[in-house]
Amino acid sequence: MNEKLKDIARKILRIADIPEEENFGSIIAILMIISITITLIRVIQECNKNKVSENMTSKDIYNLYGQEIRSYSLRRGWFTKLRIKKILRRKMSKEQYNKYSLKLVNAILDVGENLKDDEVITLTEAANV
Repeated sequence: MNEKLKDIARKILRIADIPEEENFGSIIAILMIISITITLIRVIQECNKNKVSENMTSKDIYNLYGQEIRSYSLRRGWFTKLRIKKILRRKMSKEQYNKYSLKLVNAILDVGENLKDDEVITLTEAANV
């Protein structure tokens, strides 16, 4: 598994302040967060597929996705949170969702605000696999 993906997942878990010994181990938590994050990237790709043209370079596409991620993360609108929560509900048990969803939504948005270009590339490439 890609170390950069693991680092992004660890960053989200650290910001969410979820104890690793609670409900799930660190490996399972990291895999779950990676899965959630990649699903979110796929949603952003789907929402922006009409903005991507054939003559755009990979760098232009990554910049577009990076801007979208940062924009959604900064605005933190109810619809953005609703979409993230919907994905969390699918990936987590009901107990985990009730206990951690608010922390995870905020942590995902906090990390999204400060994503570096290489992290956007890593996430986008992982979502395209």
